[in-house]
Amino acid sequence: MSDIHSNGDALDAVAREIERQRADRVVHLGDLVGYNADPEKCVRWAREHAAAGVVGNHDAVVSGRASGEFFHAPALHAALWSAEHLSPDSMEYLAALPETLRLPEGILLVHGAPSDPDRYLFLLEDAEEEIEPLAGVSSPGVVFFGHTHVPAAFVRRKDGSTVSAPLAELRVGEDETAMLNPGSVGQPRDRNPFSSFLMFDTHTGSASWIRVPYDVGSCQRKVLAAGLPGFFATRLADGT
Repeated sequence: MSDIHSNGDALDAVAREIERQRADRVVHLGDLVGYNADPEKCVRWAREHAAAGVVGNHDAVVSGRASGEFFHAPALHAALWSAEHLSPDSMEYLAALPETLRLPEGILLVHGAPSDPDRYLFLLEDAEEEIEPLAGVSSPGVVFFGHTHVPAAFVRRKDGSTVSAPLAELRVGEDETAMLNPGSVGQPRDRNPFSSFLMFDTHTGSASWIRVPYDVGSCQRKVLAAGLPGFFATRLADGT
């Protein structure tokens, strides 16, 4: 999962679905905080339930690892608000998250891109630049990335071509390399307001994107009650 962004209502719904799916492990790709009004709840959940995770750009600003100089004013305001509403243990957790992490299966976790945690990978040509150095990584040769809030799959095939794969049931075959984005739990931006996460089978290399409805109105009310910028609430309803 990625980009929870302090949306406790979305996280509750996704956590229930993860339990229903009987996932063996949960890993996160950062940006646990920012934008919405439940930062402590979301970080505490990650501390207690995630087997591994990496730092996002909002996590870095909230924990003091980055200045936020490139954030627009509302995002910086939300980050500073999040920092004021985190426990010392949660702040310490964010401060200790690595920028990249390789799982025992060889899977690489990043927030934005392997070369730069702040890089946005929307386009196939951008993914090609990132995937080229990864070709030949031991099976399954998979990178999980977030940051864009848009589900995506880029796969380098055996013949050396890289394609933007459809978000249906996907299987990463031997000698293939894939970069997979689970989408966002807390602030989807693909014009679908349902939370998005990814189930991956490390034995078969199969990936499935799952969308989950949640109580958008509850999250919106919390954002407004906290005095956070109103458009953070508005955009949740249409997934932008």
